[in-house]
Amino acid sequence: MMGCNNLIWEEQLHCQISLQLAAEELFDSLDERLYPKVYMIGVRVNNDLEKAFIHLECKDCDYCVTDFISLQSIPKVILPVAKSSDNEVSSYLINQYLAEIQRILRSHAKSRVVESFISNPAYINGYLVFVVTELNKSVMNTYYTLTKDYSTATRTQKISRSFIESIIKTYLNASTNALKAKSLSEFKILSKSRDELVSSAAHDFMKTVSACGQNGHNLHILYDACNTISSLKYEGEEGLGKMIIAKKNHQNISLTIALEEPILIKDFRKVRKFLELADHKNLLISDSVYIYGLGKIKGKYNHHEESLFVIHFTKHFHWEVLHHHKIMLSVAFRMPSLYSEQINKEKFYSTLNRVFKDIDRDRLNNLWEITIEATKQKHGTILVITNAAKEEAERLSEQSFKVKPVALNRSLMQQITSIDGAVLLDTNCWCYGIGVILDGIASSYGDSSRGARLNSAIRYYEFMEKKTGIVLVVISEDGMINLIPELKPQVMHSNILKKIEELRLLVDAEYTDRRRFNIIMEYFSQHNFYFSEKECNLINGLKATLEHKYRFSDGVKMIYDNFEPNRKMNSSYYLNEVN
Repeated sequence: MMGCNNLIWEEQLHCQISLQLAAEELFDSLDERLYPKVYMIGVRVNNDLEKAFIHLECKDCDYCVTDFISLQSIPKVILPVAKSSDNEVSSYLINQYLAEIQRILRSHAKSRVVESFISNPAYINGYLVFVVTELNKSVMNTYYTLTKDYSTATRTQKISRSFIESIIKTYLNASTNALKAKSLSEFKILSKSRDELVSSAAHDFMKTVSACGQNGHNLHILYDACNTISSLKYEGEEGLGKMIIAKKNHQNISLTIALEEPILIKDFRKVRKFLELADHKNLLISDSVYIYGLGKIKGKYNHHEESLFVIHFTKHFHWEVLHHHKIMLSVAFRMPSLYSEQINKEKFYSTLNRVFKDIDRDRLNNLWEITIEATKQKHGTILVITNAAKEEAERLSEQSFKVKPVALNRSLMQQITSIDGAVLLDTNCWCYGIGVILDGIASSYGDSSRGARLNSAIRYYEFMEKKTGIVLVVISEDGMINLIPELKPQVMHSNILKKIEELRLLVDAEYTDRRRFNIIMEYFSQHNFYFSEKECNLINGLKATLEHKYRFSDGVKMIYDNFEPNRKMNSSYYLNEVN
């Protein structure tokens, strides 16, 4: 909703939409569960009392102007209209506003489900404009995060506690810079590509790792150095090994081989050659600028100090950053990514619960354990979890190894997935067939960019889905993992009904509000999968009425297609709601 009728600047709606789209492109590519939402808060700092003190630009906003009224009580010196600029607003006042906005957002009811992050402001027409980004709180809590946000060496230097924190900081800084554009044509939140933003964030996070080395110089070189070292081969062999990043003479490091002359980490070929000496016991010892020799971790490392990191070169062009055995950053072919389980546990449990209505938690836990074990199979495999495992093993016996029913466990999974073909099992983890060649029908849902394993699994699912409960886990040789069926997230049906009612109220209203109409229709466009035939007809009718009503009104005139029900939609896509 809008905080007032007057805009701070003419293009602010365009800017908000652009910021939202940029956030979706960036965060969705890293973790589709984050559900970013972006809005802007404007706080007037000049003496033009005819303008509102607070202004919100937020599509379908959960906040109102009164939520931020306490900002008005912060003492400040009002600047003359003609002289105000972002350079003339004191950093003290900006910090006061930042702290109060953060307090307001954290005390709001919505803070139970989202975590909010605020940018430094851009000064626009007498307002300090802050960009706020919301991300799914439960997903944010799944990432391993350090506790200290300052360097242990200086105690004052701010650092990122995780890669996701660096990504958020990079996005917010880009947002502020974009808002400072002098014209709409210059407004480019993604003046850098998505890949450049992610790489920039990884570069920023690696400064956190470098800072623990307490060298004090060249904290910016470690990210590029690791990329280059991982790319080099020595006598045709990939570089595998680990490197400790910590201060020289760290109490938990024991040098086994000390170099007379430390190797500068930018001397990549020497570092790569020295990496050949490393094994699972002896690691390269570095403060992020120099390599001092080979050594071991001794004693019990106090991970609360956050003073020792391990960089693991896993294979050619692949490396990871670990702290206290937790992976904080993964990089493959110079492209960083958020580390998460190869297959999303929440999604796995949700899918099986929706497909197998009577499955209990113990069976889910057992299936999860053997699935995780199957993902370790380097050559890939397929797990077929179905109520008809016994019957399918019989039907496909000519193109598989039918086995006497056996209860699967972790050690057995490594053996039976070492041969080509799928594994047939039921929800009790009993296996009935291995090395199964799946059959099926031609499908329009295949992916020509992927291999035969995934496409055969899709064909088999299309053949079996109406006959019995079935879920397939496809582990490809390239490391990609697919869950079939790929079910859309569950939603609250009540939210859809509320939006339909909002649309009905616009029809009955005496005024025209094309802006609100566009917001509601965009919501419908994003959720069109979830509509019944009756709801599609109702929305289409209300839309037609409003388009006729608004035909002469001002505002952005967007054309929306009519909605049609999706044949795959059913009540299982609605969350159970407590009255």
